[in-house]
Order: sequence, then C-alpha cells, then structure tokens
Amino acid sequence: MRKRSRSALARSRINWAGRKSRHKRRASAKRGGAAIQSIHREGASKLADAAYQAGLLAGNHAVAEEAEALLYESPLQRTFADWCAAHVKKRPDIRTMLRLSRSYTDGYAKGSGRKDIRIPLPLARSAAAVVCASNEQDTLGKVLQQLERLPFREVIVVLNGCRDQSYPAARKHRIASILHVPDRLGHDVGRSVGTAMTSADIVLFTDGDVVISAEELAPFIYKVDEGMDAALNDLNPYLPPYVQQDEVTRCKSFLNTVLGHPELGANSLTAVPHALARRLIADIGNEQLMVPPKAQALALAKGYRFALVQPVDVISANRKRPGNTGTGNAVADLIIGDHAEALHALLDAGWMPQSSSGSRAEVALRRNA
Repeated sequence: MRKRSRSALARSRINWAGRKSRHKRRASAKRGGAAIQSIHREGASKLADAAYQAGLLAGNHAVAEEAEALLYESPLQRTFADWCAAHVKKRPDIRTMLRLSRSYTDGYAKGSGRKDIRIPLPLARSAAAVVCASNEQDTLGKVLQQLERLPFREVIVVLNGCRDQSYPAARKHRIASILHVPDRLGHDVGRSVGTAMTSADIVLFTDGDVVISAEELAPFIYKVDEGMDAALNDLNPYLPPYVQQDEVTRCKSFLNTVLGHPELGANSLTAVPHALARRLIADIGNEQLMVPPKAQALALAKGYRFALVQPVDVISANRKRPGNTGTGNAVADLIIGDHAEALHALLDAGWMPQSSSGSRAEVALRRNA
C-alpha cells in the first residue's frame, strides 16, 4: 500500500476543512432560506386570519337582498377591496390574494349565515368576459356559473349558429348579455364582435364548451390588472417535443420567434383562456381579433407586453368536432392561413424581422429544449 506524503495529507486535511466549511455555509443558507419562507408563511397565515375576522364582521351586517347582487356591485366585493386597501401594504401574488379572498369570504359567509363561494378581488380596473358558444347547452351554464364567481361587470355571451338550448341556458344567468347570431360565425369572429359590446378595461376570453374554474380564471384578469397588456394560457407543459409537434404548433412558435419573443413558445391568442387590456384592443382595433395570430403579431410589433400566466389544460377538454380532428383538418388549415396573414400584415406595415446572432446549433438547442 502506497504511503501518502505529509504534504498530501496536509492538503487532504485542508480540503476536508474547506468542504466542511462549505457544507456549513450551505446548510446555514438553507436554514436561513427555510426560516425566511417560514416567516412569510406565518405572515401570510396571520393576514389570512385577519381577513377571516374582517369578513366575519362585515358578514354580520349583511342583509338578505345582497345574495342577489352581482359580485362586482356587492358589499362582499366592496368591503374586501376596502380591507385590502387598508391592511395589505404590497400587492401580493395571485396565490396569496386568492387565499386572502377565500378567508374573507369564509368569514363573510359565517357572519351572514349564507354559503358563499364567490371570489372577490381588489381590481383597480373594470373587467368583463366574452364567451363564444355554438351548440353548448350541456356546458354553457357551468361556464357562466364559474364566471359569476368573479367580479366581472358583465359577461358577453355570443351564441353563433346555435340550434340547441344554449339560449335558454344563458338566459338563466343574470350576468349574461346575449348576442344571438343565427349563422355560424366561428369563435374568433365571435370574440371580435363580443369585445365591441363592452367597454371594460380588462376583457377575458373563454369558450362555452370548456368549463374552467374561477380559481383558474382569476390569475388572467389579475395579471392584466397589475399592468400587463396580455395574459396567455401557458400550454407549453402539455406539448410534445418539437419533432412530434403538429404544423399548427410549429407555426405558433415560429411567429413568436421571428417577432423576438421565443419565451412565449407556442402560446397565442388562439387558445383560451386569455385576457387583454383595453388599451391594446383600442390600439390594434376590435376587428383584428377575428384573426388571433394577426392581432398578436401586431400587438407584439407595437411593443405590448405578453405574459404566460399559468397552464390551464384546455387541450384534453376541448370538444372534438368533425372539422378539428385529424391531420390537415379544416381548423388546422385555417389557423395556418391566419399565421400567414399575420406575417403578411407585418411586412405590409414595414416590419422587418430581427437578425439572429445565434448559431444554427444554438437555435436548434433552443427549439428542442
């Protein structure tokens, strides 16, 4: 067995001492980080308890007629917004805000003696929703039930080409303003028409065939309310690797990349839910929403800010129709054509793509990430 020299042994002791020191620093930092997180959790918990007590006090003064009011004009919404203004010093993230909202509502329900599952939010701007539906009698009512739980000023329901009981289903909900079009417009045209019917500062878009919980919808209006121009559904986690993606997904990624926003991946205004600021809509025009990729391209080229809010799985829940399934289906061809129209509109406006400084290998690496 070879003997180790004294210098080697000394180096070993020094290295070991260094490793022990590094381990101590890392452990200390880890404990410190955990302690900070614990303080934050404790602080959030105390604030949530305070929200419950404030809601309990407000609920004690509630009257029976309040249950019939739409959330945005209700005492629940008003008192929660007032409490947040007085006691929440810094605007929290949406997860914390939803926790505070739930605590306050639970207290309010306890004080008033009535069950309440609504979600008040202290919005600085007015909000509306646009719902497009075509023969969605089985799901439309459930979609509107979730929207009623949020502080929307109005919900525009665009019924296009309905031959079923979608109209009676929508009529059961007082928040719904119904636009009935006998012929099939398509969801994109319906969103454009529905947007023209509201002047709200924030417009959320969703469809009548996919039931999305109010908890999942709230982050989209909250993100635009805090200053973002567009809030997109982040579908990246549900997409396969590039080599397995269909032509529509690749078109979406390509358009975002040439516009200088590869971080958006394959996400676009073609997917719901998403929310837009009124200033963006007013600038590009309601009519541009009829071609979602074109609207997105024009907005990004003008410098409007888009954010990926959170993943909401609308792919598996999307209603299968004869025209949107199979390779080369009519819907896919339409969307591909929309992306070509978007690029054409940009070039007509004098836009030029940014030159890429990355190598081919770097581009391939980002594409296959």
